[in-house]
Amino acid sequence: MLFCKAWVFLFQGKLHSYDIDTRRFQRYMKKQICLKKEEIFMIIKKIMNNNVVFVKDKKKNELILVGSGIGFKMKPGMKADESKVEKTFLLSKFKEQKRLVELLSKISSEDFKLADHIIQYAKASLGTDLNENIYVTLTDHMVFAMERTRKGIIFRNALLWEIKQFYPQEFAIGQYAIEVIEKKTGIKMAEDEAGFIALHIANARSDGDIAEVEVTTKILKAALKIIKLTYQIELDEDSLDYSRFVVHMKYFVGRLMKKKLLDQNDPVFIDMIKQQYSKAFGCAVKIGQLVTEQYGMEINDDELVYLTIHIQRITNSISNKKSLDK
Repeated sequence: MLFCKAWVFLFQGKLHSYDIDTRRFQRYMKKQICLKKEEIFMIIKKIMNNNVVFVKDKKKNELILVGSGIGFKMKPGMKADESKVEKTFLLSKFKEQKRLVELLSKISSEDFKLADHIIQYAKASLGTDLNENIYVTLTDHMVFAMERTRKGIIFRNALLWEIKQFYPQEFAIGQYAIEVIEKKTGIKMAEDEAGFIALHIANARSDGDIAEVEVTTKILKAALKIIKLTYQIELDEDSLDYSRFVVHMKYFVGRLMKKKLLDQNDPVFIDMIKQQYSKAFGCAVKIGQLVTEQYGMEINDDELVYLTIHIQRITNSISNKKSLDK
């Protein structure tokens, strides 16, 4: 709460027996106003280690404070030293609260700072916030990956090529991450790890879970294969239409997994697309059958029609290019 006091001494038309203009009066008033900031008391409830403490604030919010030496020589019931706070986590924002507490109590402050640096870089690069749970998922993955790499255990990423194609921004962040890790720790990670980190970033960006990103990537790969086989063409991965198709597929799979399908309910439009783009529609049906058979997700006509339009666009641009080349 802010406490403000102001004293204005008025003397019959004059202030302090001399004339004063508006600006001088405003300056005078500012000098007389006393502001008292509300102190935020965060009482320590549990000390995880020298660098992590569990606290409650005045509003009974449960928080985790991270900072070098914030728990050193402290005891439950004492007020946390706010000057040492480097990162604050409001537990109510996290799905996996127990895992966050356990993770932060075990890892070193250096490892946490490294993960935080990469997460902040990702936010700045993408120009967007990320789901707070990335502090659990990515940090946990990084610490485990560094331990594995130290021991010479390398995990190969079966989706590396697809991650590069479908998540180029996130993969670039992954590459930056392994470069920073090597610079800070001396641990040289394989490119596969950049792909794994990219998946975590993509997951945090979509606010889903890592399984959803992996399923999306696999469906994208299968869909592109069906299109190539159906039309006997190679797709231009640098084209705008290709990028649009990839974006559509990401949202398409997201809707399927959340069971929030398009529902325009326009049978005339659906029939027109089926007839006008019969080959593309047949291709869309094959993709739909694969999704249903392998992942148990049903697709309605509206989704098939919009998928058809994107298939028509991406394949038509290739056909037009071939005609021009001739």
